[in-house]
Amino acid sequence: MANESGTWVNNQPPAAFEKLWRGLALVGAIHLGGMLTNIIFQMMGNNSLDSIPAKFLGL
Repeated sequence: MANESGTWVNNQPPAAFEKLWRGLALVGAIHLGGMLTNIIFQMMGNNSLDSIPAKFLGL
């Protein structure tokens, strides 16, 4: 029988919290990768990525 409580069992976190943390780590990694890409483009003198946030705002 699976333990559905919100406590750790056998040194394993609850499945819902593990999914949450893995999802947050994935979103954070994607965000940092995008920032690094933007910084590299800026260093190369390419400012084409600057308009992307404005497109999301409908400007």
